[in-house]
Amino acid sequence: MAVTTRTTPTRGALRVVRGVGLATTAASLSVAGHAAAGGALPDPGTTVAVTALLAGAGVGLADRRRGPWAIVGALSLSQFALHLFLQLAGSHQGQAHAIGPSFDPATMIAAHVLAVAGTGLLLGRAEAAVFLLTALWNRILPRKPDRFPFLAPLRVICPTPVTLRTRAQLTVRRIHGLRGPPVFSD
Repeated sequence: MAVTTRTTPTRGALRVVRGVGLATTAASLSVAGHAAAGGALPDPGTTVAVTALLAGAGVGLADRRRGPWAIVGALSLSQFALHLFLQLAGSHQGQAHAIGPSFDPATMIAAHVLAVAGTGLLLGRAEAAVFLLTALWNRILPRKPDRFPFLAPLRVICPTPVTLRTRAQLTVRRIHGLRGPPVFSD
């Protein structure tokens, strides 16, 4: 009998999608909140590299279903790390490439808190939706077989040979039942 597997959001491609989704939404909202509060935009290449590092951490956290508080906690840490990165990569001095009003620390903190709250709400609902859709998927669609079914042990069915017995053989067998120990007893 071949071993079958079920789709689960805590393994494989869905785990990677959940982790990368956490990183990209956290990075994009952090950069947007930073720019809206008067900070300079960082270099796009560096931002992609930091987002890739966050994605690795996000995939590591996607090993099981997380509650909304765990998601908000992860987002808070990512916002703190991204704020430090944005301070190092850009400036708060209202340079020519800065977007928005001049730098205000209270506005910057409020922008990061709003980014955490908005992303936490979004990802908490997305997490519940992914697990719900996966459960529906597993109920509706049949199980998919293992990748290597030829490695599974074979189930061989050997039917017993059918012998036709005459009426005389059946009568003799009934009269002369088997007696004594088996011939090959040890």
